[in-house]
Amino acid sequence: MSYIELHACSAFSFLRGASFPEQLAETAAELGMPAMALLDRNGVYGAQRFSVAAREHNVRPIIGCELSMEDGALLPVLVENRTGYKNLCELLTQAHLRSEKGNCAVRWDELPQFAEGLVALFGSGSARALACNIRRLAECTTNAGEILQRVRFPGEGAGNSTRRACAPQNRESCTPPPVSFTRTQFQKLPCPRRLLFSARA
Repeated sequence: MSYIELHACSAFSFLRGASFPEQLAETAAELGMPAMALLDRNGVYGAQRFSVAAREHNVRPIIGCELSMEDGALLPVLVENRTGYKNLCELLTQAHLRSEKGNCAVRWDELPQFAEGLVALFGSGSARALACNIRRLAECTTNAGEILQRVRFPGEGAGNSTRRACAPQNRESCTPPPVSFTRTQFQKLPCPRRLLFSARA
């Protein structure tokens, strides 16, 4: 089974992502990924460029967004179809209109209105609020996936353990399959040796 990155972040997420959408699509093709998801923070800023570049590299583009929730939690969502894209855009527009620039926050109680066509990935952000967020998602949608994130920084391993411990308690109301990804935020750079060689020449 091929690995598919479901939580890539582009340079359109200021101070979070480093690669342009075209670079992400190119790297996905180099790694043999059949598909890749782009989830920028609180917007679909790079969606069009990513979709065009991904198709040029025979990679299926998956569009989504990393939502900043009112309680500080992060909720990654994936677009399932056209209805989902429409709902995501309306949800983001509503949240941006009532918020100050740079402080967009989505309310949990408005998610049910825009849930159709969206797949939510819970488990990102604070592990302390995980159980509460699972209940909220169960009330909003049956399309959910449980995040198991690859450990890259101190403390992430404990978050995975907490997610796995909390999830079984909620299986009756929300039965998400586990989803694993790396949350790509870094940029692939040229080989340092090649740069040094060019400088000497």
